[in-house]
Amino acid sequence: MISPELARIVAHICGDGYVGTYIQRRSPKELIVHPRKNLFYRRWVVRYVNTEPALVKQFVQDAKREFKRVVVPREKKHEYELSAKWIYEKVTFLGAGKSHDWFIHDEILASPRAVKAAWLQAFFDDEAHVSRPQKRIVLNIVNKPGLRQVKKLLQEFGIRSTLHGPYKYGEFYSYHLNIYRDSIPRYAEDIGFYHPKKKAHLAEILKGTYGGARI
Repeated sequence: MISPELARIVAHICGDGYVGTYIQRRSPKELIVHPRKNLFYRRWVVRYVNTEPALVKQFVQDAKREFKRVVVPREKKHEYELSAKWIYEKVTFLGAGKSHDWFIHDEILASPRAVKAAWLQAFFDDEAHVSRPQKRIVLNIVNKPGLRQVKKLLQEFGIRSTLHGPYKYGEFYSYHLNIYRDSIPRYAEDIGFYHPKKKAHLAEILKGTYGGARI
């Protein structure tokens, strides 16, 4: 069974992370301790990229609970790494991938509501913009099939959203998924934000304190 922690990890990699494999040369120290004929080996990495301390802490804690692994920080790049083939295979199987390729696996779609809510919250924590003047939550994403899955998942919680696009940004096209004011209270109740600033902006909209108009 998929846990909320695993769902969040996968969603974070879909949102602000990436996966990859590369060939690395063994260090001289390693070869002294463990002599080997093959000087090179393949590394399998899962990396989360974020500058928000609360989200980084959540990712680190989730990785420790789910994988029993310590996340390795690459702080100059604001990257946080897990390195293991089995972790790589698990998160990619569940949908983690490149910006155009990520998806929500059927195992997540068939999971209990708490798991689905965990995936949605983590993804929106990374990717959503909370527009206080327009009183809406917006995803601006290049992956239309992935957004369609997000839209369908939101519908299961009674959260209505609209999908628009494509819009051209330089060489790329992206799509907008919007949650408007009539569905924002339901979003806040069932999904919400863990990201402190987005959580505060959502609270302003709910209180009707931004821009002097109540909703």
